[in-house]
Amino acid sequence: MIPHINPRRQQGRTEESREEKKMSLTINKRLASTKKLNLPQIVQPQHKYHKISAAGPDHSSLQLCPPEVVFQNYSPGEVCEVPVVLRNRDKVSHLVKVTLESSPYFQLVGPSDASRKVPPGLSMTVHVLFTPGQNKDYFHQLLCISDREEFIVPIRAVGARAILDFPGQLDLWECPVKVSSQSTVLVRNRGERAAHCQLSTQSPFSVIPAMVTLGIGDSMQVTVGFQPLRTGDHSASLIVHYDTGEDTHINLHGRAVDVDIRLDRSTVTFGKTYITRSNCATVHIHNLSNITACFQWKAADTQEQEDQLKLRQYHRLCQQNKDKLSDFLKEHRVDITCREHSALLTHTLQRVRAKVQEDPMLFYDDIFCLEPKEGEIWPKCSAEISVFFKPQEAQVYNQAVYCDISGRETRLPLLLEGEGLGPQLQFSLEELNIGEVYFRATHRYEVILLNKGPLKASFSLVPPNTAMGSCFTFLPQKGILAPNRHQTIQISFCPTILGEFQEEFCFHVTGSPKPATLPIRGCIKGPNFHFNVPALHFGDVSFGFPCTLRCCLSNTSPAPMSFNLCIPEDGLGEPSICSSIQIFRVTRPPWRKGAQGFMKPREFRISPCRGTVHALGSQDIEVTLCSNTVREYKLELVVGMDGVGKKLLALPLTARCIVPPLRVLSPVVKFGHCCLKFPYEEKLALVNDSDFPGCYCVLPQEHKEKAAAWYSSSEPSGIIEAHSLVEIPITLEAQQLGECNITAEVSVLGREGSPLEIHLECIGQGPVVRVHPREINFGTIQVLQDSSEILQLSNQAGIPAPFWIEMAGKRSPWRIEPSKGVIPPMSKVSVIVTANLDDTKKFQDKVKVFIENSHTTIISVQAEGIGTTIVTDKPFAPKFDFKPHFSFTPCRYQFKLTNKGRRIHRLFWATEGFRIFHRSTRPPALCGTKSKNVSQSPRPGSPVFKLQPLMMDLRPGQAVEMVLEGSSSTAQEVKERLLCYATVAKETAKKQIMQVDVTCKFILPVVQMSPRAITFHVEKKPSDVLTLQYQPLSLKNTCSLPFSIMLDLEQPFQICNVEQQPLPADSKPMTLNVGEELHLCIQFDPAYENNLNSWVAERLLRMHFLEHPHEEQVIVRGEVYFPNLHLQTKAVDFGCIINDTEQELHMEMTNCSPIPVQYHWSFQTDRQVNTIRFRPSPPKFKPQSSKKRGVLPRRHSKAKDVEEPTKALEEIQDSALQPADEEDSQEVEELSSPAVEPQRPVRKRGLSQFSEVKHPNPGMQEVFDVQPLWGELQPGESHTVTFTFFGHANIVARVTALCHVQGGPTYQVVVAGEASCPSYQLDVEEIDWGLQMFNKVLKAKVTLRNTGVVEFAYVVPNSSTGTAAKPLPGVPLVLPTTGSIAPGREQVLKVFYLPGKVGVFCRTFQVQVAHLEPAEIYLKGEGTFPRITMDLPCMLKGNEKYEKILEEKRQNMGVPIKDSAPSFPLDITEWEEILQEEEENLEEEEGQSNGSSYLQSSVIMGSSIGSSRKSSRKPSMKSSMKSSRGQDL
Repeated sequence: MIPHINPRRQQGRTEESREEKKMSLTINKRLASTKKLNLPQIVQPQHKYHKISAAGPDHSSLQLCPPEVVFQNYSPGEVCEVPVVLRNRDKVSHLVKVTLESSPYFQLVGPSDASRKVPPGLSMTVHVLFTPGQNKDYFHQLLCISDREEFIVPIRAVGARAILDFPGQLDLWECPVKVSSQSTVLVRNRGERAAHCQLSTQSPFSVIPAMVTLGIGDSMQVTVGFQPLRTGDHSASLIVHYDTGEDTHINLHGRAVDVDIRLDRSTVTFGKTYITRSNCATVHIHNLSNITACFQWKAADTQEQEDQLKLRQYHRLCQQNKDKLSDFLKEHRVDITCREHSALLTHTLQRVRAKVQEDPMLFYDDIFCLEPKEGEIWPKCSAEISVFFKPQEAQVYNQAVYCDISGRETRLPLLLEGEGLGPQLQFSLEELNIGEVYFRATHRYEVILLNKGPLKASFSLVPPNTAMGSCFTFLPQKGILAPNRHQTIQISFCPTILGEFQEEFCFHVTGSPKPATLPIRGCIKGPNFHFNVPALHFGDVSFGFPCTLRCCLSNTSPAPMSFNLCIPEDGLGEPSICSSIQIFRVTRPPWRKGAQGFMKPREFRISPCRGTVHALGSQDIEVTLCSNTVREYKLELVVGMDGVGKKLLALPLTARCIVPPLRVLSPVVKFGHCCLKFPYEEKLALVNDSDFPGCYCVLPQEHKEKAAAWYSSSEPSGIIEAHSLVEIPITLEAQQLGECNITAEVSVLGREGSPLEIHLECIGQGPVVRVHPREINFGTIQVLQDSSEILQLSNQAGIPAPFWIEMAGKRSPWRIEPSKGVIPPMSKVSVIVTANLDDTKKFQDKVKVFIENSHTTIISVQAEGIGTTIVTDKPFAPKFDFKPHFSFTPCRYQFKLTNKGRRIHRLFWATEGFRIFHRSTRPPALCGTKSKNVSQSPRPGSPVFKLQPLMMDLRPGQAVEMVLEGSSSTAQEVKERLLCYATVAKETAKKQIMQVDVTCKFILPVVQMSPRAITFHVEKKPSDVLTLQYQPLSLKNTCSLPFSIMLDLEQPFQICNVEQQPLPADSKPMTLNVGEELHLCIQFDPAYENNLNSWVAERLLRMHFLEHPHEEQVIVRGEVYFPNLHLQTKAVDFGCIINDTEQELHMEMTNCSPIPVQYHWSFQTDRQVNTIRFRPSPPKFKPQSSKKRGVLPRRHSKAKDVEEPTKALEEIQDSALQPADEEDSQEVEELSSPAVEPQRPVRKRGLSQFSEVKHPNPGMQEVFDVQPLWGELQPGESHTVTFTFFGHANIVARVTALCHVQGGPTYQVVVAGEASCPSYQLDVEEIDWGLQMFNKVLKAKVTLRNTGVVEFAYVVPNSSTGTAAKPLPGVPLVLPTTGSIAPGREQVLKVFYLPGKVGVFCRTFQVQVAHLEPAEIYLKGEGTFPRITMDLPCMLKGNEKYEKILEEKRQNMGVPIKDSAPSFPLDITEWEEILQEEEENLEEEEGQSNGSSYLQSSVIMGSSIGSSRKSSRKPSMKSSMKSSRGQDL
């Protein structure tokens, strides 16, 4: 390629193109340039043509200026105006109207009405106003309507345009031929719009780029290429096609010349070269020019010849591909449409066309080869070309090749010449002379074949084409002979021709033009043979009777002999006629003409007539003579040999043929009286008086149809031996009445002249027939029905009597069956006379009986008709059954009612039990047929069956179409009776003529489906591949009517035919005849759900009937089982455990599939899912408000350092943070005593070293563990999976465990856990009850709160064995004694204490949390009892009143009385000691006294003692008891 960066351009820029000039004009200038008035194109003529109009019907009468309204070079918003002139060029005035469709940019300005009449020669002007919104193209049109035509004036607004400043002409430098040069042009868009254009040119020029997109004022480079293939000047145009439709042309010019490039020689000649060897020579290409030359060696002289070669190659490849495609389609029996075949063929041809077009057509040849075939030669350099010569045959080769090189227009020729030499083979003998040999004897010889050349030679025998040459056999006939080697050739010779011979045999040598030849010559001697008898004498033979003689043929030569025997003077026609065969041929010609034919018959038969006699052997010969010629024979039996001679030996033959004379014993045969056409038989005697047998035949009768009698013979031919007599049976059959005499002929085989004549005589007579009865009276019979009587015909003769019978009257209602026939001899025949009357009146007629060859008999008949002549063309009365019919579908029966009588009938139809002509819209009645005893009163409603029309008049022979319809919405059997009344002719009385019981059974379509439910069960093992499953479905029509069905089934199921092919979506309904069974298949796609989880799909196969709204359903269920597991849970949450401990959780895993499951566990390695972290400090929970927990506010003290836990931890532990015992919490609230207040500040307890733990970096396997890691589960089997959590200090872990199932899904189990130290707080550490009743159960509560993140268990050690109702005195009772508390939750401990004695008490109990040290809670208070002060004296002795009361109290108190005198303590201290002892005794006696009696006794004793110093501060015993009772209630 030769680039030109700055091409020589024309001086200055050329004038702008005409299109650019036109685009640069203003609107007025462009309008002024359009001066010519044009005739517009008529859109639609108005079909009003004036006779005086000057314009033709196809030409407009108006001239238009301008023909197109164009606006250009306008500005947006500026109003532009263009006038449009319409001139009337006609001789008459025309009414012209100009209209413009509504547009926001265009407006029509003209006369006020815009429509006026334009006189001849004048014009009408309208103005088009244009108000552009943008500088773009607009299109519109004016519609001009006159009283003669309509036409359209286009309106076009030309907006901004792009203009590329290409030069008007571009000249390229002088360029070598076949070399590419380029010229680059800088182009700028000087228009007012972005340029979008397409560049194109013609060969040898090219342009890049082909598509140009250039903004306003932008520039780009355009490269014009020039690659000429011919020398001389070249010109073309560069076309710039803008997207707005305009084109610009730039002239291109270039010149091409040849350069100095040549070959160093024009011919290359190679020396003689053996085939399969090669020779080499060199040729140089000299490039003396300044360009780099590219060369290719081609076989064609010019490009046109090369194109012709490509075209031939294309046609050859096309035909080959067509044949391959056709063979492929036939072989695989592919049935495709014509369109598909055309598409395949088109695709193939396109591929072949591309392959041929891409072929450079370089020179390729099997003999000559050039290397390299293509390349480049730098300027002032040469290229060396190697030429190789590889001959394949021994011949002279000439080949011309051509060098196609750039810089030269014509291709450089080079002639290649060479000669090939082949192998050198020859025989050791110049000629083989075998001398004299015997005929058909085998002889063997040997010759040597030598290879005197340097090449191995392949040889093969050329088959000889002469008769003598075919007698030679060579072994081997082909082979390969190495250089300087020899081959022995075995020759076998068996001659079949006598005499001297000379033959030349050739062996073809591959690669050699001349064969190796071997001449052979010699002489063949013939054989010797003779007969054992001098001659064959047959003597006298009878005509047509065969005679056989025998002889022997001997071979005296040492070689076998093939012979053939014949009698030259024997006939050449058909074999002679033998008497044993002729007796079965009773046709006249052979017997009439004897044995003579067109050709002389063959009378001799030789067996065998040909064969082979072994050397020094013999052959027996049989000669049979069957003479058909009366003469004497003197012939010869000739022996011949094929290829030797036809008459080598002759044997004489002699014979004489005679015909025996036969005679008839009696030439006249009399039969006497004979009935007509009845056979009679007599015997004919035939005598043979000669010494030879004869053959005879009774000739068939000639002209039999005209003869008075017929004769025949059951044994017409036969053989009569010598001196014998034969009786021949003759049968005679008289054909006419009276005497008759005929002649029969007997022929003798071989006899010349007329046959023997016999006269046959007889007398013919006819039959005698009697007819009975002589008169027939049918009486009264039904019209249009057959009524028959018997007529007897009796034949009293001995021959059959043919008869025929006719009726005398015309249109007779009687018929005779049979109307003709034959009465056997001495027999009777019954003839049926049938009457079928067509009116209700009396009929009379006569019957004529004709007997062949006898007299005629006449019989009178009469009958009277009753009934009706109205009939139907189809079965209707008296019962009509519609048979089964689908409900909801009307049944219809159409028949024709015909009057076959002779008078007019008026008919009326009604339904028994219903009103005549009554019609109702209610559904048809569901009643059956009424019996005769049922009342005939009309029933309400309308009948199910309706007949139309109900009334009609029928003339004789007239018919009317009747329609019977019925329908029912339910399945039932309906029976109704239709009655037909008629009036005949002029009669006024109406009578019933027909009664029809109509029955129809309305049924539902019933289909037997097998099975009723279809279930697919697929078990997908890991090694299995899911395939489509099929199950058969049989649908059988078990109802009594055919029906059509439509089947509907949803995915993943599909309906298929028996061949398991899916039915198309638009398939036609399937019809099932009665009892027909339809076999289908249901297809199930187990891969429909694209996952590995077991799934079940259940659908309904719906069956819709086209004839009925009934619908059937079949449940189709598909079960696909993968190896699946059922995990007890999808999340395992260990919660929070204590640091440095481990915990196990168990989960049950069950194989829920019917397939053994192999599984293994692993942990997911995704860090975004798995998290392992450590707490920086122990989390703290804010205590909940007392309102939510039911705890008194004073029981809680808020700590300022309590923080809320993290949200992540709350989400994990929400399910675990449940209250320990809600009922207990409510009880705590009820048992809270307002008298108890905390005495010490609340303190938190836990491990103080929590924050000092150093956190390791453990892996997932060091935090969680799963056991077992793998295993196998049988169907239904369960395993327990153990998850272990190792609680590293302050760890928070969440991982995903994956359970991988082989061939199944992967299950995810979220395992979470954390570890921490337990931390808790008690709201009180000391309970002070103060002053309380010593016998009252004291109650309080202690709140234990879990302030940590780990759930812990607590226990109250050494708990009391008492109950809340009866605690042990002096022993604290805490309930509940054990339990666990979740993080952030609390537990209310109920404390019960019974002081049991008066005085100050102080007790403790412990609460141990987890493994922490127990916490002690102190209880204290003072037990007392109520006391009173009495004003009684201390000494009560002597006062009867007080002594009596005191005595009762003592007895009640159990105080001992000594000497019947009281011994009360004198001071209060003694009384207290006594009370203390009594209380202890009472406590030991359980069950003897309750609390109330104990209190009562205490109160009584207290009243007798007096008050103490503190009695003034305590309530009274009475108020204390009331308070106690109130609390108990």
